[in-house]
Amino acid sequence: MPSESTLPARPAHRERAVRPPALLVMDPDARPYVFADDTWRRISEIVDLGPGPLDARAFIERTDLDDVEVLITGWGAPQITDQLLGRMPRLRAVLHAAGSIRQLVTPTVWRRGVTVVSAADANNEPVAEYVYAQIVLALKDTHRRARVMSTERRLPDFTDVPGIYRQTIGLVAFGSIARKVRDRVRALRADVLVWDPHLTETEAALNGVRLTRSLHELFATSRVVSVHAPWIPGITDDLIRLEHLEVLPPRATFVNTARGALVRETDLVELLTARPDVEAVLDVTTDEPPAADSPLYDLPNVQLTGHTAGSVGGERADLGRLVADELERLLTGLPLHHAVSEAGSRLRA
Repeated sequence: MPSESTLPARPAHRERAVRPPALLVMDPDARPYVFADDTWRRISEIVDLGPGPLDARAFIERTDLDDVEVLITGWGAPQITDQLLGRMPRLRAVLHAAGSIRQLVTPTVWRRGVTVVSAADANNEPVAEYVYAQIVLALKDTHRRARVMSTERRLPDFTDVPGIYRQTIGLVAFGSIARKVRDRVRALRADVLVWDPHLTETEAALNGVRLTRSLHELFATSRVVSVHAPWIPGITDDLIRLEHLEVLPPRATFVNTARGALVRETDLVELLTARPDVEAVLDVTTDEPPAADSPLYDLPNVQLTGHTAGSVGGERADLGRLVADELERLLTGLPLHHAVSEAGSRLRA
C-alpha cells in the first residue's frame, strides 16, 4: 500500500530546497550498474550525498552519522542494527536498491517509524521472465530432448511432450514473483495451482488461481512446479522434502529460483537419481556454489544456472531507477508506490 513519508514535503523547485543529507551504502563495484549515470545525477540533485558509495565496513566505521536523513542501500549493505540506528537519530527513510529487506531491517527500524522502500518489484521482473521461459522450455520437453540429441545422436519422438497450452503449473507460495509468473502463463491458458498458507480461497479466486492446502496435491498434479516461498531460517528450512518430490508426474520439471534451503537437497538428489524422467532447474542451491563433490554437478537431469534469474547486466539499472523515482515522491510528499510494511516483509518473498 502507498505510504506517506514522515519527511517534510519539499517544494517542486529543487534549487530552493534544502537537500536532506544522505548516504549510499552498497558494494561499490555494483554502483555503476544499479545507478546508471542519468539516475545517479537525479539522486545527486535531490539529496546531499555524502562520500560513497560506502561498503559495509566503511559505513559501520563512520563517526559522522548524526545528520543522515536518507539511507540508500543495495547489495552488500550491512544490517541496520539497533546500534547503527542509534547513531542515526535523524534517519527517516531507507531505500533499498535490491530485493528482500528481511536481512537488512530490524524490528527497531519499524518501531522508529522509518519509511522503508524496496526495489523488489523491479528485481522480481527478470525472475518472473526466467521462470516463464523455463516453464515454456519444460512443456516443450526441451532439456530432455537436447540431452538425448547430444548423447544419443538421434531425433527424439514427440511422445509425451505436453505442449505449452492448458497444463497445470504449481506455484509454491504466491508472493510478488509468483503473481508475475501467473500473469505471464495466462497466455498459455494454464491451470495455476497455488500452495500458500497466507492466501484465502477468496483471494485465490480473485487472482484466477486454484488454492490447495496440500503441498502433496500441488506436486502430484503439476507438470511444472516453481518455488517462490520466502526462506525464514528455522521456519521454512526443508519445506520441500522427498514426500513431495516423489509424487511428481512423469517428465515433470521442478524449478527453484527462491532459496536452496527451502528444499532438502539430499532428498532432491535421491529423487533425481531414481527418477531420470524428472528435470530440475536450480538457480539456487543450499551451498552456493555446491560443494565440489555434489551429485548435482553430474546428474544429467539437473540444470544449474547460478543466480542468473535475478537482475543481471542492464536489468540492474531498473532497481536504481525505481529508487530514484521513490526518492522524488518521498521528498515532494507524494504517496510511495513501493513502501514496505513490517507485516508485508515477513510474509512475502
